[in-house]
Amino acid sequence: MKTTSAKGAVMKQVRKTVRRRILCRERAEKLLESLRTGTGNAYERYRALYALWCSNNGALEELRPLFRIPGIYPDGPLSVTEEFNERVRVVAQQIPPLDPNSKVSSR
Repeated sequence: MKTTSAKGAVMKQVRKTVRRRILCRERAEKLLESLRTGTGNAYERYRALYALWCSNNGALEELRPLFRIPGIYPDGPLSVTEEFNERVRVVAQQIPPLDPNSKVSSR
């Protein structure tokens, strides 16, 4: 009968965590790119990025400026106007591309 050591279980969990962070960063980069280029609905992309950030903000620290835009409250009521779309796109363009392997540690 094969047994698993505690260290082996921890390493398996670390790999799951790293994999989840990589997938999260890849998804966020696709959404960011859509915002940067103006393709797709800015509001939907913004909300999807906010959902990712809320669930794994440690892996997506670079997104913080999107959710600190004066007058735009991601948890509150949003007025989706051309001004909203433009402000979100401008901030998204200032965020450097998210490298999936960056900010991913095996802690």
